[in-house]
Amino acid sequence: MNPPRRVQWAIAGFVAVFVGAVLAAATTLISSEERDALDEARQRAERFIAGAEASLNRTLLGVDVMLAGTEALLRPHRLANGTFDVTGTQAQLRTTISQNLLVRDLVLLNPDGSVLAAAQPDSARLGLPLPPNFVSDAMALPSPQLVISPPLVNFITTERMIYFARPIELGGGARLLAVAEVPASLVASLLSQAADIDGLVATLERDDGQLLVSVPPHDALIGQRLAQPLGEAMPTGHAEPSPARIGGAPALVAVRPVLYRPLLVAASIPIEAALANAHEQRRFVLAAALLFLLMVLGAGAFTHWHLGRLSQARAEVDRSKSMLDQALASMADGMLLCDANDRVVVWNLRFLQIYPWLSEVIAPGVPFERLALVTVNAMMPDAPPEDQQGWVQRRLAIHRTEDGQHEQILPNGRVIHAVERHTADGGVITIYHDVTAAERALERARSEAEAANKAKSRFLASMSHEIRTPLNAVLGMNGLMLNTPLTAEQRRYAELIRSSGQTLLALINDILDLSKVEAGRMELEIVEFDPVTTVNEVVSLLAVRAEAKGLVLAMQSAPGVPNRLRGDPSRLRQVLFNLIGNALKFTNEGRVDVELTHRPLPGRRTELLIAVRDTGIGIDADTLPRLFRHFSQGDSSTARRHGGSGLGLAISQEIVELMHGHIDVQSRPGAGSTFTVSLPLEVVSTPAATPTTLPPPPPAEQAAESGTPSPTARRILVAEDNGVNQILIKAMLDHLGHFSDIVADGFEVVRQVQAAHYDLVLMDIQMPGMDGEAATRAIRALPGAVSRIPIVAMTANAMVEERAAYLAAGMNDHVAKPLDLGRLAAAISRVTRVIATAA
Repeated sequence: MNPPRRVQWAIAGFVAVFVGAVLAAATTLISSEERDALDEARQRAERFIAGAEASLNRTLLGVDVMLAGTEALLRPHRLANGTFDVTGTQAQLRTTISQNLLVRDLVLLNPDGSVLAAAQPDSARLGLPLPPNFVSDAMALPSPQLVISPPLVNFITTERMIYFARPIELGGGARLLAVAEVPASLVASLLSQAADIDGLVATLERDDGQLLVSVPPHDALIGQRLAQPLGEAMPTGHAEPSPARIGGAPALVAVRPVLYRPLLVAASIPIEAALANAHEQRRFVLAAALLFLLMVLGAGAFTHWHLGRLSQARAEVDRSKSMLDQALASMADGMLLCDANDRVVVWNLRFLQIYPWLSEVIAPGVPFERLALVTVNAMMPDAPPEDQQGWVQRRLAIHRTEDGQHEQILPNGRVIHAVERHTADGGVITIYHDVTAAERALERARSEAEAANKAKSRFLASMSHEIRTPLNAVLGMNGLMLNTPLTAEQRRYAELIRSSGQTLLALINDILDLSKVEAGRMELEIVEFDPVTTVNEVVSLLAVRAEAKGLVLAMQSAPGVPNRLRGDPSRLRQVLFNLIGNALKFTNEGRVDVELTHRPLPGRRTELLIAVRDTGIGIDADTLPRLFRHFSQGDSSTARRHGGSGLGLAISQEIVELMHGHIDVQSRPGAGSTFTVSLPLEVVSTPAATPTTLPPPPPAEQAAESGTPSPTARRILVAEDNGVNQILIKAMLDHLGHFSDIVADGFEVVRQVQAAHYDLVLMDIQMPGMDGEAATRAIRALPGAVSRIPIVAMTANAMVEERAAYLAAGMNDHVAKPLDLGRLAAAISRVTRVIATAA
C-alpha cells in the first residue's frame, strides 16, 4: 500500500533537492580541480621556460665569449708574414676547449672554408660537416656576431653536433671564422629539468620552426621544420593554450627567445597530462557522488517503502479494529476485557444486553469492583449490606482466580455462565454465556458424547488386552515349537502361524495407537538417531516381502543428509512400515523407491524429506481427500483384494503431525503414487557419545540367546489365570533353566510367597478375585524380607500410563504380552541383578 500522494511528492522533492545538490557540488568540485590543475601546469611551464632560457643564455654567452676571445689567443702565434704557427695555434685551441666542458672542438676556418687549425686532429685533417654557404654567410656579416647551425651528424663521431661560429678580425681586412662544436646532447641536458614535470616536452628551435633539440628526444624530427613555426607574438614566456610543439595535441605552450636570435625555447604540457590528476580526482568525486546519490535514492526508496508499510499497518490496524468491533458486536455471548490493574478496557453490546444496569456506569478505566457493586445492587436490592459485600468479595475472588468460572441467575430468570481467562499481560477476559434449557441439554449431550468416546477408547484397550492374552499363547507356543526339531512341512506351517499372529499383533497395535491418538495420549520418545540407518533398517526388513512379489525395493540417500538428528526413530519406523508396506501391497509389478533428502532450516534444524514412490495401481482424485480417514481405504474392492484395516495412513498422519511435520501424496490411477513425509528435526552438532561398554549379559539372557538352560536357576512364582498361558510360561521358564510354580489368582500369590521362598514373582494383572496390582500392594505390606521380593508385571495392556501405574503399585519391572523369550529373560535378569546389588 502506497503512502498518501502529498507524502510521495514530499519524498520525491526531498530526493530531487539532494540529488541536485550532490550533482552541483560534484560539478563545482570537478571544475575547480580542473582549473587548479591547469593553473598549476601553466605555472610549471612558465617556471620551466624561464629557467631554461636563463640556462641557455648563460651557455650560449659562454660559447660566444670564448669565440670572441679567440683573436687574442691567436696573436702570440701569428708570424710576421701574416701566417700562423699552426702547431702552437692548435695547442692553444686544445688548451681553450679543456677549460670549457661544453665544447668538444674549436676550429679556425679560412674564408674559403678550409681548416687553418683545430683542437681535434681529426677535424684538422678532415674538416667539419658544415651546411652549404654556412661559412660564406657567416663571413659576410657586416659585424661579427654568433651564428648557429642546425644539428649535424659529425662523420667522425657519428654524433649530432651544433656548430657555433663567429668571424674574427685579424686587421688589415683579414678575417677567420672561429667555430665551436657542441654536442646536441649537451645542449639538451640544459633542458633536462623538464623530466621532473609530467608530460612536459621542451624544444630549442629556430623562429622558422626548425627543431634543434628536444627533451624527451625525438631524433626523427631533429633538423626538421615543425608544422607551425613560432610567431612573433608567442615568445612572451606565458603559457597559453596551443597545439603542442611535437604531436600537435592540445597543450599549454610557453615560449621565450634566447639572447641569440633566431633561437627560441618552448615548453609544451599536454592538456590531458595537466588534467591527469584532476581526472583521477574526478573519478573519485564521481564515484563518491554516485555512492551518495545511491544512498539518497535508497533512503528515499526506503522511506517510501517504510511509510507505505506504516500506512498499510495503520490501515490493517483500522481494519482489524473495525473487524474486531464487528466481531464483538455480532457475538452471541457477552465479553468484557480488563487490564492488569483490573480496569475496564473493552466490552461488546451483548454484555450490556445481559447486564443493562451497567450502561450508565461502564467506561474505559472503570474498576471492575465498581461494576460488581452496581450488579449486586441490581440483583440483590433487598439483601443486607453484609450479604451484598460478601457477594462482591466472592465475585472478585472468582474474577482474579486463574481460569475462574461461575453461574449467575439474573432477576429475569436467565442463567449466565461466565468463564474468565487471564491474558499474557495479566489482564482478564470474561465471556458471559446465556445458558438456556436447550443449551444445557446440548451440554449434557456433548458430555455424554465425550464419555462415549472415552468408553470406546477403554473398550478398544480392553479388547486389545483380551486378544493379546490368547495371542500370547499362540505366538509363545509357536516360538517354542520352532525351537524344536520339525520337518520342513511342519516348519512351514509353524512359520505361517507366526506370520499370521504377527499380522494380528500389528493390527492390535494399530488399534491401541488409534485409541492413544483419540485420547491425546500418544507421546514421542525424543533421542538422537541416524536417519539413513533408520530408513535403511525398514527397507531391509521389507526387502523380503518385495522379493516375494517380484518387486524391486531400492533406497537412495542424497549427499549431505545429517547423520545425527533428534527425534523419535521408533515412530518414524512405524510410519515408514505403513507407507512402504502399502506401496508393496498395492504394487503388482515394477518397483518401489525410497528417497531420503533434506533441506536446511533456520537455526540448527533441517527438514527431513522421505519420499516413497511406487508403480502401483494409483489413487483417483475423488479418493485422495478421504485417504487419511480412520478405517478407510480407496474403495471397497481394494479392501477385499488387498485386506487391511485402513488405520495405517491415519495413524501415520497423526504421528507425523505430532512431530510437527506433514504427509503429502501425489497419485494418478495406473501411474503409481508418491507419499512424501516432511519432518522438521534438530541437527545434533556434537558427535554422539561413545556407547558405554555393557557388561556381558547375565546367564539368563545368554540362555535366551543361545537356547541353552541357564546355569543360574531361579525359583519363580507365576501368577496367571489362563491355562494355556500357564503352560506357555512354564515351558519358557523351563527352557531358561528356572524352577516355577503356577497360581491362578492374587489371593494364592499372597499366600504362596509367605509359604515358600521365591526369587521373584511374575504377576499377571487381570486375574479373578484379586488382580495383580492389589496382590502387589498386599505383598509390599507384609512384614519381613518377603515384602521386598522382586515382582515383574506380565500384561497385555500396552498403554504407557497403565505401565506407570503398575510400577507405582510396587512392581519392579514389566514385560508385554505376547511374551518374547529374550525380553522375558532380560526382565528376570534386570530385577534379580538390581535386588542383588541392593543387598
